[in-house]
Amino acid sequence: MRFLTISICLVLAASRLHARPPAEHQSVLSATRSQLDSEQAERVEPSPTARGEQSMTKDYNPFAHHGQAAELRMPGGLARDIPSKRIHSHNDYWRDVPLYTALSHGVTSVEADVWLNPKDGRLYVGHSVSSLTRARTFDKLYVSQLVDLLSKANPVDEETFFFNETDFWTPENEREKRKSWMPYWDGSSDPIQLLIDLKTRGDDTYRAIRKELTPLRDKGWLTTRKGDELSLGAITIILTGNGANLDVRSYVSQLDEIDMFIDAPLLDLDSAWVTPEGKNQTWDPRWAPLASAAYSSATTWKGIFPISASEHENLENLIKGAQARGFQTRLWSPPRWPVFAREKVWRELIELGTDWLDADDLAALVAF
Repeated sequence: MRFLTISICLVLAASRLHARPPAEHQSVLSATRSQLDSEQAERVEPSPTARGEQSMTKDYNPFAHHGQAAELRMPGGLARDIPSKRIHSHNDYWRDVPLYTALSHGVTSVEADVWLNPKDGRLYVGHSVSSLTRARTFDKLYVSQLVDLLSKANPVDEETFFFNETDFWTPENEREKRKSWMPYWDGSSDPIQLLIDLKTRGDDTYRAIRKELTPLRDKGWLTTRKGDELSLGAITIILTGNGANLDVRSYVSQLDEIDMFIDAPLLDLDSAWVTPEGKNQTWDPRWAPLASAAYSSATTWKGIFPISASEHENLENLIKGAQARGFQTRLWSPPRWPVFAREKVWRELIELGTDWLDADDLAALVAF
């Protein structure tokens, strides 16, 4: 009986707690809520997007006209997010799209074999005479493409003139002198190195190359040396191959101003010769900054077995010795197969510090 009485009391107490307030109290509460809602609505602008529907995605773009918005159109940026790499594109003209394929991988050195046709005085690109066509000229495949690329990296318009007094200042409050060009590679001052392999008579081919490079020279985009002063340009020209013969290198070595340099023989840097003018001449990195050799001529190690101590020492002495004299180094046509052997050779050359890794399979080396 006592238990029943207690239960009834508890039920009555709970019902009083949940009982609705008197009508007059309800009207006061409703008025207060309405007043608060009205005041809040005056202070807060309604959101154009329903609550919970906002989402930041990779395609999110707050600008009008999306990709066409002026705020998103940055000059240059052709090689944005592509780090430059000291890789040489061997026989670059064999690629589906010469020059562009290499640059899209961040490769900073390319090679073109050029042939002078005496019938029209123009240069054509190909590995052999049988691979030449009238459409594949040096100008169309390389010179004109470089002019187009660097023009896009160095736009000249009303914006250029609007900002022509906006310069970089050093911590010492010194105003830095502007370059006449911006590099193709964002965030890097590395030039594009163009090796030109002269396949035809040296003197004549040299003069033809000099003529066809005029559009790049007129823009001030070629690396140039005046005396002992080197001015890096957007493009460095290196002449190589049989056509860069005694006559050509003798002529270049005597110039006071050079914008077409010579590729030196890595295995024979101590060689000397007598110029047509009777002057004794030796190899000098001021006009021959790159020294190259066939990999197979430099070593017999093919990467299949571990490199021996003597082979490692010979390669190290070759590379370090040339670099100590001011030359950059390149060993062309290293082993391409088997893949595991090729990669062992690449790793060894990287560890030895060679300046340029020569490659035919660019995608594989870039991903290495």
